[in-house]
Amino acid sequence: MRLLWAEIMKMTAIFAVILLHVSAPFLVPFARTPEWWIGNIYDSLSRWCVPLFVMVSGALLLAGAGRMPLRKFLLNRVGRILLPFLIWSGIYFIYRIYVKGEDLAFIQFIPMLLTEPLYYHLWFIYMLIVLYLFAPAAGVFLKEAPRKHVWYLITLWFIWASLLPVIDQPLDLQTYFTPDMDDYSPLKLSGYFLLGYMLKDRVVRPGLPLFLMLLVFLGGAAATVIGTYVMSANRGEFHPYFYKYFSITVVTMTISLFLLIKSIFHTRKEITPEGEERIRRHSPEFMQKIGMSVFGVYLAHALILDLLRDGVFGFTIDQTSAFGMALHPALGIPLFAMSVFVFSLVAVFLIRLTPHLRNLIT
Repeated sequence: MRLLWAEIMKMTAIFAVILLHVSAPFLVPFARTPEWWIGNIYDSLSRWCVPLFVMVSGALLLAGAGRMPLRKFLLNRVGRILLPFLIWSGIYFIYRIYVKGEDLAFIQFIPMLLTEPLYYHLWFIYMLIVLYLFAPAAGVFLKEAPRKHVWYLITLWFIWASLLPVIDQPLDLQTYFTPDMDDYSPLKLSGYFLLGYMLKDRVVRPGLPLFLMLLVFLGGAAATVIGTYVMSANRGEFHPYFYKYFSITVVTMTISLFLLIKSIFHTRKEITPEGEERIRRHSPEFMQKIGMSVFGVYLAHALILDLLRDGVFGFTIDQTSAFGMALHPALGIPLFAMSVFVFSLVAVFLIRLTPHLRNLIT
């Protein structure tokens, strides 16, 4: 059974990933211009994308990972993403050689694959593979451990990943306890993985509580926008401190958005006359098809973004123009992001219609 709230979270997150990649070029160099502010607003509003992906993965995977035989889980989950990851890494490697003209030799493929993502967005798949390998052990721990111990662990993660850097920043020093790993570290992102599992059954009541949750999200977004401007203006160059996946403003946006979507599209359970438990609201078929394509869209979107921007299809769509028509970035950025999403989705649908390719590259 595919859950509606989970499908919507994944679709929202993948669009935010694309929006982030489309708006990023406006941020460097820092400038007090309307274009910089537009890029800053769109980028700030999408900074929760990766944490939300990790949270929904934790919500969907960890309970089952603790019950499923280890071998079956690894074959099903890790095996499902490993082959498409290898094939898309090869596609991007060839793309860099023959389209972007980079001086790379085929013999470099394996060493590069082991040492760095072959295209900028593929770091996420390395992180996902590690989290999936971690999931069976984490699932057993979550099944046996008292909930207060799990919350204790999440609290330690929050202090370590989010609060300590806040203390360090104004003092301009790094304590010995402060994590020195980057935002792409699976260990650092694993807190969101556990958090998704712990919040998967939480629902905010309709009315004022849900409205307050929306205000929390908007407050986190506004703080990210303004904080990024203030720090960049003070230093005279773009400063991404508030963009980090563990800044308090991004943590706030991610948790509040998770609860908002979960609560609005809550999947209630009921007992049938036969005494069986069933879910009242599951995902419609077309939503299921889109949800099943999200992983493929993630893999393909960086290539589609380049092809649309560079006019390879015979027309150009980018942040400031579409089909030869000039656009203001306030409109052009979301339009470009939506175009990349739709073209990527169509490409994935076409691939999935091809039996031999369906499981290989999406």
